[in-house]
Amino acid sequence: MRTVIFLILLCITSPAWAQTTSPSPEQLLERFQQRFNASAGDQSIQTVEADFYQKARIASLNRTQTARGTMAMKFICADDAQRTDTLFHWRYTVPNKQQVVSDGQNLWVYLPDNNQVMVSEVNDESYYSEDPLLFLRNLGQLSQHFSVVWGVPQRNNDDDYLLQLTPKESSVYIKTLTLAVPKWLADAQPQAGFPLHMASVLDPTGNTTEIEFRAIKINQSATRKSFTFIIPEGVDTVRPSDLTVDFK
Repeated sequence: MRTVIFLILLCITSPAWAQTTSPSPEQLLERFQQRFNASAGDQSIQTVEADFYQKARIASLNRTQTARGTMAMKFICADDAQRTDTLFHWRYTVPNKQQVVSDGQNLWVYLPDNNQVMVSEVNDESYYSEDPLLFLRNLGQLSQHFSVVWGVPQRNNDDDYLLQLTPKESSVYIKTLTLAVPKWLADAQPQAGFPLHMASVLDPTGNTTEIEFRAIKINQSATRKSFTFIIPEGVDTVRPSDLTVDFK
């Protein structure tokens, strides 16, 4: 009898954490997005710098290509607390040196081995139409363009949650987008930090592009000058009509 009474009291007096359940994938994606909106307050992410490791598999050739480098991104807020511009600077060091830079209005792709820089204007009339990795530039509004379910498996070997996103509108570039988000994002009071460890894009032809982020630093001093590319003297400038990058 005492045992029964003890078990009843234990159920009644259990702390709140013992009764909580894991968030749904929709709730976890909302928590993820919130970090990139000004309304997140002290946990809002203004800048991020990281080392990146990229792995791309070409299905038709059964070949995998790897690359790595460093990246920096700066998120600009409007008065309504929604992100309006994302500035970025990607520096590839392996296998070939390359830079991809945008100040929110212009895009530069610098290929030093070719002594060439391709320049285009940023066009926001459509979304995700050219580059399957453009989701990185609008991390605060992914749910507007993707539906989300748990990945398979739900957790990876690092114990991150896997969120599988599918475009709400048909895309020739993205079949599914998988995000590996840290397990602490599901805590009742998540810690401050960058909520993305890995992203993987699968296109309709079976090709995959995976990017892993390491040595992440957030809210360091990064000025707009860091996201403006100065064309080196003697480098050829190319403005191909089909080099249009569309994002908001």
